[in-house]
Amino acid sequence: MKNIFLISFIFVSSLSFSQKEGQNFCKGIVGGSYFPLDIKNKKIFWYDTYYFEEQLATKERNGKIYLEYKQTWKDGHSDLLYLRNDKEKVLQFENGFENETIRFDSQFEINHSWENADKTAVYTILSYNGKLKTPYCNYENLLIIEAKYKSVTFKFYYLKGLGYIGATKNNQLISYITPEI
Repeated sequence: MKNIFLISFIFVSSLSFSQKEGQNFCKGIVGGSYFPLDIKNKKIFWYDTYYFEEQLATKERNGKIYLEYKQTWKDGHSDLLYLRNDKEKVLQFENGFENETIRFDSQFEINHSWENADKTAVYTILSYNGKLKTPYCNYENLLIIEAKYKSVTFKFYYLKGLGYIGATKNNQLISYITPEI
């Protein structure tokens, strides 16, 4: 469940971290995307472990070009994630499914819900003005997406220009990015 969850949602796009000009780790980029696909490296803490997310290359899947990301965990195992932009949407390729999973659509309004490709989760936009305190920053103006799985619900937080910055479960911080690579 942990691997399926992370591959299917984090990446997202939020995919990797390497500071860009004009970017502040705690402030992001005002005009940036909630799901920037141009960040090359990111370190993400998840419960009592962590993983590095690294943009590798482009790959063709079902006739479409995706950016490939590798998530390498502290214990050495890794997962691959495939994302692409299509106009206002960020889409994820998932092996074995005809449809892609929508990671985010900038046209979605608060309370908009959608399912992932394998129908194991329902995502809902909760806010575009969220806040999250991590060991490194007090973030504001965040996109909050709720992910409801059969046995667990998470809230994912995204900052413009940085993407994924953290997650909570039962209002407790369980995941966050770090500026340390």
